[in-house]
Amino acid sequence: MGILRYFIALWASKTVFKLLRLLKRNATMYPGYVALKICPDYLARTKKSPNVLCVTGTNGKTTTTNMVADILAQSGMRVVSNRYGSNINTGVATALTHSVNIFGKPKVDALVLEVDEKFSRLIMPFIKPDYLIVTNLFRDSLKRNAHPEYIFSILDTYVPKETKLVLNADCLQSSQLLKENKKVYFGIDKLDSDVTECVNIINDFSICPVCDEKLKFNYLRYHHIGNAYCPKCDFKSYDADYRLTNIDYENKTITVLHHGKEDVYPMVNRALYNIYNELAAISLMSEFGADLDKVKEYMHKISVTQTRYNESKAGKTEIVRTLAKGQNSVSCSRTLDFVGHEKGERTVFIMLDDLLERKDSSEFEGWIFDVDFEFLNTPEIKQIVLAGPRCYDYKVRCLMAGIPEERILCELDELKAVELMDKDIEKLYLLHDTTTFDLACELEEKMKVAFSKAYKGGEQV
Repeated sequence: MGILRYFIALWASKTVFKLLRLLKRNATMYPGYVALKICPDYLARTKKSPNVLCVTGTNGKTTTTNMVADILAQSGMRVVSNRYGSNINTGVATALTHSVNIFGKPKVDALVLEVDEKFSRLIMPFIKPDYLIVTNLFRDSLKRNAHPEYIFSILDTYVPKETKLVLNADCLQSSQLLKENKKVYFGIDKLDSDVTECVNIINDFSICPVCDEKLKFNYLRYHHIGNAYCPKCDFKSYDADYRLTNIDYENKTITVLHHGKEDVYPMVNRALYNIYNELAAISLMSEFGADLDKVKEYMHKISVTQTRYNESKAGKTEIVRTLAKGQNSVSCSRTLDFVGHEKGERTVFIMLDDLLERKDSSEFEGWIFDVDFEFLNTPEIKQIVLAGPRCYDYKVRCLMAGIPEERILCELDELKAVELMDKDIEKLYLLHDTTTFDLACELEEKMKVAFSKAYKGGEQV
């Protein structure tokens, strides 16, 4: 009966996918939902491809997963991936449906799966990945993920012991995972911008897990990312097997040292958190046995997915649209740090309200006060546009960060804010949430029209 139920689930899932595609829907989760509803052990029963590679962590999952999938696809492998971020059990079930034929036999060479860290307990034991990247573990949505130690305990319990881990040596939290598993580490050598004391509001790993002494940092990059040691016992950060020794922003390259050999790769994106994502992907490809010279070639063709980052031009204005996850204070802080340290005069447009929670107006706003808005307190940022239902909450936080009120524009209607903002600018950063991506794209198009018109007409607004 179990095998019959599985095949009914498989065929139903494939049928639902085709119907949804005819209706021009993404069909990333519902086919998997149908499969799991019919056959609860669908993930376990589906035969896997010869190679199963997974990516999890608080931030950077989608970008890293897409890099890995793109590299493998360019190498000629047949790949199935949940590249649009459908990373819970239903999204993974949909990907498995695509990976087999109607007889349940694998038809691809590799499965590359993004896995939500909280949902890993419902996924990892059943798909049993050969390799798993853990990008990092940070404080995320408090009402969903509680605390990083809680997420750590889930991964530490449910990731199979036979899975080889690719871990971030610079992340004090995630680098401690699964002591019994085989693992390699990646990390970035000390940078000129590093410090020894945390400048961020959040640092969730400042105490030695062995003896409770306060940790000291050889260098600290942000939050708890860096190289630390305990002055009282022998606890310290792990040494990186894949060390990024140089970041050349001018020539857009990174240098990675492994087994005494340095390789130079093209820089996919200049944001430091995306450099970490690229380093993770390179490390996995090396462990997977890929030809690294070919990987360098493939990296030239790879870009960060447009749902996460995009650059465009309108008149004289460069528009950078980038993700800053709402409810995730660390992700937002990383984006504000990136924007705050860019060069030249600029405007920052922020719209981070959760569309899924607007109906009942129940969005939790406490996370805003853990975000480092202080990074925007620089005279080169001429205007900060706060748009959406929570714009005045963001204004309070900006004022607390010492940002002059005359630089702040608030508007409840995001589209109307485009009409009101200053258009005589060289660079604009549009920061959006995962749920406001479609609205951000609409805004970007409206901005292009408005800025092009202002440029052609010599309008000074």
